[in-house]
Amino acid sequence: MDTKELIERAKKRNGIKNMTGIAEAIGINQSSLSLLKSGKSELSDETYIKLAKLAGVDPTEVIIEKHMKKAGPEGRVVWANLAKALPKKSAMIGLSVILLMPAPQSHVNTPTTNIKSGGQVLIM
Repeated sequence: MDTKELIERAKKRNGIKNMTGIAEAIGINQSSLSLLKSGKSELSDETYIKLAKLAGVDPTEVIIEKHMKKAGPEGRVVWANLAKALPKKSAMIGLSVILLMPAPQSHVNTPTTNIKSGGQVLIM
């Protein structure tokens, strides 16, 4: 869904008559929203999420679309695969889990216990 359609859907869904009302609802000024609608500007992910919620659209789909549009050819493939991999209803939860997951910890120095046949315990 392009930005113009998203803005129009938000206006219609909430009975908002003008761009100023939409801008106020998502916490930006009207000129920023006009630049966005004309394609001359881009909003933060957080603001796109607010706009998507106002429009009644899954924010995950909006964010994936946003990043697909500005990514290079290889990046577009990655974003498209991510979009396909996420079920529609759980997309927001899935993306949140992916983005908020802590980095894996290395277990290289974790001691392990081995028992030799002579009954001795060695910790390596």
